[in-house]
Amino acid sequence: MEVILKEDIQNLGKIGDVVTVKPGYGRNYLVPQGKAAFATKENLKNLETQKEELQRKQEQELVILREQSSKFENLSLTIEANVTEEGTLYGSIGTVDIANAAKDKGFELERSLINLPDGAIKTIGDHEVNLIFHPEIQVKINVEIVGGEVAIKNTLDSEEEDDNIDSPINENEIDEVSE
Repeated sequence: MEVILKEDIQNLGKIGDVVTVKPGYGRNYLVPQGKAAFATKENLKNLETQKEELQRKQEQELVILREQSSKFENLSLTIEANVTEEGTLYGSIGTVDIANAAKDKGFELERSLINLPDGAIKTIGDHEVNLIFHPEIQVKINVEIVGGEVAIKNTLDSEEEDDNIDSPINENEIDEVSE
């Protein structure tokens, strides 16, 4: 399926390019999102007249995104996470945790902007995280994961287990439980 791009799309093309994409990608994502139009003769004629306007609109959006991204430069977040007694994380730190930490610091950060190329963070320490506002506009922030409380196990302490094992069981207690 051929479509005409209405904006620059990373790994696909620039404004006005006629590109071939899989039908589902074109029909279900590019065209409904306004990122592309079907490559018909009529749309090709309209594109020539609208190309300059589309480029101007995209440049205005880039200026706005640069202003937004400048707020996040040199941002450093600290996230406290549950750790085991050995110092390893229970679970992992994902985009939701990073967005919540930014919100606690007074920054409105959308999860979709956060890029974790290696997946969720699973270790304690400093990590560099990319915020991708646009393929041309990326900001690196520092996320420090620190160990918080040692997570409480749901099992009995070994002392309690020893106490329960050694205590004699009354036959009366067994009868009451079974009735």
